[in-house]
Amino acid sequence: MRKKAISQFWKNKNLTQEERKEMMVETCRKVFSTDDGKIVLNMLLTDLFMYENVRTKGDRALNEYAKFFIRERLGVRGTKSMTDFIAETAAVEGGF
Repeated sequence: MRKKAISQFWKNKNLTQEERKEMMVETCRKVFSTDDGKIVLNMLLTDLFMYENVRTKGDRALNEYAKFFIRERLGVRGTKSMTDFIAETAAVEGGF
């Protein structure tokens, strides 16, 4: 029952926007905390130019989305937390 409730949380009108956001963070953290999840997250962040200097507007937009994803979907806040998170994620499977 809990799994179904979590998989449908974004449609649940009885939850506040903040509660839905918290459930999204919980779900994303659970998925990306596994070893496989960290590998996939590292690949996504690489594709989104998180680890490179951006040169074009398109690359910058992707980079900004990577930062948004880390902040809003994974709930990582603050410069030190962000730096620690990126270092840990990049260390998986050789990182950058």
